[in-house]
Amino acid sequence: MGPSMRERRSLMVEVKRKPNESIGSMLRRFNRFVQVSGVLVKAKKSQFRVKKPTERKEKNAAIMGMHLSALRKKLQKLGKYDEETFEEEKRKLKQELDL
Repeated sequence: MGPSMRERRSLMVEVKRKPNESIGSMLRRFNRFVQVSGVLVKAKKSQFRVKKPTERKEKNAAIMGMHLSALRKKLQKLGKYDEETFEEEKRKLKQELDL
């Protein structure tokens, strides 16, 4: 059994009909169980294969992350940290680094 078979098996939901239970109430119970278990979310997520980013993109993202954390610390020390200021400085930094 490959890993994809194990994933598919974990997505199964089983509800057995209780004695004297109507089909409608069993379906409602099933739907509630599916929603709570997150099976639908997992199935939709694994519907399409997500390509791994190239090595260059990974490196650029890492570099940008380091610069952004330094920028965040700098703005906090200056007492000027808020979302608007950070986004503006981030835009300037991206242009400067050309990432």
